Parts: sequence; structure tokens; C-alpha cells
Amino acid sequence: MMPKCCFLGFLLGVLLPGVVETQPANESLKPQRVHFQSRNFHNILHWQPGRACLGNNSIYFVQYKMYGERQWKNKENCWGIQEFFCDLTNETSDIWEPYYGRVKTTLAGIHSGWTMTQRFTPWWERAKGV
Repeated sequence: MMPKCCFLGFLLGVLLPGVVETQPANESLKPQRVHFQSRNFHNILHWQPGRACLGNNSIYFVQYKMYGERQWKNKENCWGIQEFFCDLTNETSDIWEPYYGRVKTTLAGIHSGWTMTQRFTPWWERAKGV
């Protein structure tokens, strides 16, 4: 008879292909390479799916905040989406202020942790592209 912990590990390995055995399932769902791309102050948050998100059944949730703020704000138009990008132009309209964005995933009732961007300042990103 197989111990319960081994059976659970077997089920996770079958149900979530690509999950590394030493990582919890929610870690393998975390979005990867979360970053802003800016062109002419049009600021789009981009990401890639986590290692366990091979199909298109994953749902993504986006939040943002200005540097120094305590509370994250939900981006309503990017709450429960299947795309790998979110337009945060209106939310990052003060071109001198630094911002952060973050994304999490839900797949089959399992939620990932948040993956956050590096600090993003629209003016600085425009200046780097010149």
C-alpha cells in the first residue's frame, strides 16, 4: 500500500506536468518575467506563464501601485483575464513617479503567489529608448 504523501505527490505530478517535485504547486504557477514595456508613454505590463501553465486555462490578476503607497490597487479590466499583458497607461500617467505592477495566476483552483516588476518610471523608460 502506498503512503498518502507519496500518492499525493504522484497525483500532483500527473495533474500538473512540469512541476518540480521540490516546489509547491502554487510556486510553479507564478507568472514569469513580469515587466513594463513603454512606448511614447503607453505603458503595458507583460508576463509569461508559470512553468506549470502549459495550456490556456490559466486566469491572471493584475495589481499596481505608485512607489511609497502601502495598498495595491486592482486593475479591474485585467482582473480574471487570460491574456499575458495589461494596459496600465492610465494608472501610470504621472510620468515622473515610479510604479510597480504585479501579477498572479489561478489554475484549477490553485492560486500562485504574486510576481512583481522592478520599479518602473515612465519618464526614465522613455529617456532610455532615445
